[in-house]
Amino acid sequence: MLWEALTWVGGALLAYVIGAIPTAYLFTRYIMGRDIRGLGDYNSGAANVFRSVGPRAGFAVGVIDIIKGAIAIVAVRLLADNTGMLMMAGFAVLAGHNWPVFLRFRGGRGAATSVGVLLAILPVLALPLGALSLVILYYTKKAILALGLFLIGVPVLSWAAGYPLELIAYSFAVPVFIGFCHLLSTRIMAATGRGTPGGAPASPE
Repeated sequence: MLWEALTWVGGALLAYVIGAIPTAYLFTRYIMGRDIRGLGDYNSGAANVFRSVGPRAGFAVGVIDIIKGAIAIVAVRLLADNTGMLMMAGFAVLAGHNWPVFLRFRGGRGAATSVGVLLAILPVLALPLGALSLVILYYTKKAILALGLFLIGVPVLSWAAGYPLELIAYSFAVPVFIGFCHLLSTRIMAATGRGTPGGAPASPE
């Protein structure tokens, strides 16, 4: 019992730390010489990099964040191949991305990382849908359209395919969580004046 509890705690911490690696910040600061926290809406995520730095940079950060989410699930699976633990790890890696300890708990919104989580937990459904989403992104250049197709399509397909109830619920819960984080971030920016023309950029750390 003690070992099982320690495994769960260790898995959660491992997934959180992986998620907390500030990819958008590291990419823009050390490869491009710019601090993403002082650009656009000051959000340390792929979407802000896409809008504020450029599509190629945003795409690169998004891919890294997707890989980050998938790696967290794979790493925890090596500790214990337990569905409940993997689902916990998915939320832990999202929490790490959105509230990274390395950036004083101000990160991204977790959309790309959530794609990696679902790809690793539901690969049979998510991989083909992910490929279709990439095709749509390539032809439309609209990331929100491709992302919406994926995050809505995975839960719908998991339900239609008759997956276990806990996996269906989880595939719905992840997009809901991402939507909540986006709403929360938007309201915080509105309340503090960040992300608006009159808002002040994040103070350097």
